[in-house]
Amino acid sequence: MNILKIIVLGSGSIIPTKYRFSTSFLIEYSMGRILLDIGPGTIEKLRRMNVHPNSIDRLFITHFHLDHTLDLPALIKIRMFNELGGANKNPRILDVYGPTGLMSFIDKLSSINGVYGYLSEMMRNLDFLRIHEIGGGLVEDLKNLKVYAASVEHYNGLAYRLEVDSVTIAYSGDSTYDERMIKLAESVDILIHECSFPKELLLGKHTSDEELVEIGRRTKPKLLVVNHLYPAWEGREEELEDKLRKDTGCRVYVVKDMDVIYV
Repeated sequence: MNILKIIVLGSGSIIPTKYRFSTSFLIEYSMGRILLDIGPGTIEKLRRMNVHPNSIDRLFITHFHLDHTLDLPALIKIRMFNELGGANKNPRILDVYGPTGLMSFIDKLSSINGVYGYLSEMMRNLDFLRIHEIGGGLVEDLKNLKVYAASVEHYNGLAYRLEVDSVTIAYSGDSTYDERMIKLAESVDILIHECSFPKELLLGKHTSDEELVEIGRRTKPKLLVVNHLYPAWEGREEELEDKLRKDTGCRVYVVKDMDVIYV
């Protein structure tokens, strides 16, 4: 029997703390490996988990902020090398999904005239990328993997719902309290949702603990996975977990980097 595995590569913000850095989740399932976002530190976390970047099949990007995308150029380049550092003569195709602007974003990074133009000019990296610029609705429909997306309120942000090996997973990326997210995540097995700040310190287009309580009550996931914690939550994780568990009635897991969830 196949066991779905969710590896927390990054559960914090752009500000590193003892247990958390920028956002990324790895999903291992029967047909391959999927990345959700790729913030700084993702490549190193993959190394620690003994997962080679070339084994990633698909990357879903929620938005283009640094703490969700900064390791993308490294991932693109690494795929041109084999495990000994020699040339990879037949790199695997990497499917990259993201919101409107994804093509322009990657073009500015790695086209011939981009910031890292040598990736395309010398290494032909773009030949081994399939770029999917998406809006809402069904965005992928494969054996053992179906993916939906919805726009959310966060600087051209997307959220995703994955149906993978008969497990439903919703992933918010960054978002304010948003009815579209609630609809997307209704009755999922696992909801991975940000909780950047306590209510009294909430900044920007993010979600507070009080708002996450309401999201949990309305979506009713079997497991609420809480991530994207800023340093304001440092040392208060147990308090947050207890509050969410009590007020939502859900199983709750406030994760840290390198945690592994088996489903």
